[in-house]
Amino acid sequence: MDKNKKGSLVIVGTGIQVGGHTTISAQAHIENAGIVFATVTDNLSKQWLDSLNSNIVDLTQYYGDNKSRIITYQEMTDAIVNAVKKGQRVCAAFYGHPGVFVMPSHKVIEQLLAEGYQAKMEPGISAEDCLVADLGLDPGRTGCQSFEATQFLFYQRKLDVNCILILWQIGVIGDHTLKLTKTDSYHLGLKVLTEELLKYYPDGHEVIIYEAATVSIFSARVDRMALIDLPKAELTAISTLVIAPLGKLEFDVATLDKLNLTIDDVKRN
Repeated sequence: MDKNKKGSLVIVGTGIQVGGHTTISAQAHIENAGIVFATVTDNLSKQWLDSLNSNIVDLTQYYGDNKSRIITYQEMTDAIVNAVKKGQRVCAAFYGHPGVFVMPSHKVIEQLLAEGYQAKMEPGISAEDCLVADLGLDPGRTGCQSFEATQFLFYQRKLDVNCILILWQIGVIGDHTLKLTKTDSYHLGLKVLTEELLKYYPDGHEVIIYEAATVSIFSARVDRMALIDLPKAELTAISTLVIAPLGKLEFDVATLDKLNLTIDDVKRN
C-alpha cells in the first residue's frame, strides 16, 4: 500500500434483507464514507441507504436489457476505481455477500491493491446462509456441493449424490450471453439439467426451488417437487435449486485402517 495515495475502498454486503441483515460494521462504513456505490434490489433498500448517507450512487444504472453484464460489471468497476483515485473514502455496498456472484467487487479490489491503494472486503449474509436456516440443511453433516447452474451444465463436474447439492441461478440456466433479457428463457436449460440430474437421482427424488425472503414480513419460497417435474417449474432471477442427499455416506475402510480406526470407533463419536 502506498501511503501517499489517499483514496480508499471498503466493500460491504447489505445482506439479503437489507437493514435487518446488515452488520454493524457494514453500516458504519456506509455512514462514514464520502461516497457510497450501491447495488440493492428494491426501493425500500435504496431509501434505507439514503437515510445512512446522502451521497449514494446507484450502480444499477449500468444495467441494460440488451447489454452484456460483462460490460456492466466493467463500468461499475471503473466508477468505483475512479472515485478512489480522486482521493475519496469510498464504500461499495452490494446485496447479499459482496464476494458471492459479484464480479465487480473482486475486480476492483484486485486493481486497487495492485496500484497501491487501500482496499478490502467485509462479509455479508448471503443467500446460502438464509438457505441453511430456512431449509434446515446442515452442510457439516454430509458435506455440500455448490455450483452455478449454467457452469454445471457447460463443464464436466463430478457429482457426489450423498451430499447436499446447490445449483445457483437456475433462472438463467443455459444462457451464455449474460443479458438481462434472457432471465425468462430458462426452459430449455432446465430440461437439459433435469436430463443430466436423472443420470444420478431417481425421477421421484425430491428437489426444492428456493428463494430467500428479501423482506422480513414475507416467507422464503420453498417449493418441493419430484425431480421429473422440474422442467415445469416457474423460476425467477433469484431461484436456486437444492437437492438433499440421496443416500448415506460410505466409510473408506482403507483410510480408517491407516488411522488405526474401525467403523465402530467412528460411529461411537
